[in-house]
Formats: sequence, structure tokens, C-alpha cells
Amino acid sequence: MMNIESVAILRRMIECKQSPFEKRAGVYCWWFKESAAMQLLKQLPPINTACIAKRLIDGDSYWALYFGISGNMQQRAAWHINQKHTPSAVKSGYLSTLRQVISALLNEDMTISQNSVNELMDASCYLEWDYTSTKEEAEKLETIELSQNQCIYPLNRAKNRTVSKEHLKRLTELRSKYRK
Repeated sequence: MMNIESVAILRRMIECKQSPFEKRAGVYCWWFKESAAMQLLKQLPPINTACIAKRLIDGDSYWALYFGISGNMQQRAAWHINQKHTPSAVKSGYLSTLRQVISALLNEDMTISQNSVNELMDASCYLEWDYTSTKEEAEKLETIELSQNQCIYPLNRAKNRTVSKEHLKRLTELRSKYRK
């Protein structure tokens, strides 16, 4: 992928209406500082963490935990980074899947977890992204990423073939438990 930036910086840019994202289709990957990744993953069945993609960013180890696509990267990034945890967004299921999963893994009700999720993202996350010609091209890349066994993305639920059914079931249970 061609672009990577800390979520704290991206949040400030988006809030100041200086989004670095284009209104184009694309793919993206969420990188979590190793300590935050381990904190989140302890809520799930054990996985082979050697299969999680890792990289050094600013001298710290980061793990790739979530892979996604969008028909409009500007809109999708703002949604994941700055979405409000309103009762209606939570109840309708409109709250970002990534935010739902992080809330659940932090053991917090989704309607009150906005600050905790933002704090974790700002302190521990980088977002990497690239653009594709079409949304269909992004969907093909997602299918490849979530079906190969070379890397696993433990926070993805939909279409994820890189983790066990037990893992996906636990993600679903936790999301349901904390959707309040």
C-alpha cells in the first residue's frame, strides 16, 4: 500500500476538514501497536500470532489486525476514525464494524465506549491505505487477503477465512453482548 499515517494525526486532519483521503475506491489496513493488539486479542480464542503481519513503525512493533475496502476512502476513513457512538448508530448496526469489535474487546457497552475507542486508536493505531480503480477491484483484493492463510486478520468478521469458526463465533458473541 502507498499511504500510512497515525490515526491521531488523521483524526485531527479530518476534524479540520483537511482529509488526506480521496473520494475513490480503495483498500486499507489497521495496524495496532503490539501491546494494544495483545490486550484486544486476549478476549478471543488463542491464535497463532506468528501469522499476523507485523512491521516496525516509528521504532515500535505493530500488528495488522483489520483489513477493509471502500468505494469512497474519504468517507470510510472518517467513519472508522470519527464516528459517534450514538444509541441509534449502535442499535441499527450502523456503528463501524471496527468500532464495534474494539468496544466489545475492551469490554465496554458500545454506546459509552466512544472515548475509550478513540483513545486506543489515537495512542496505538496507524491506518495504511491505497486506492483501486474500482470498488470491484478492492473487493477482489479483500477476498484474497481474507482467504489466504499466510496472514490472518483477527478483527475481521465478514468473509474472513483466515481465522477459525470458533474465533468468528466469539467475535459475534462479544459484539452482541456489548451492543447496548
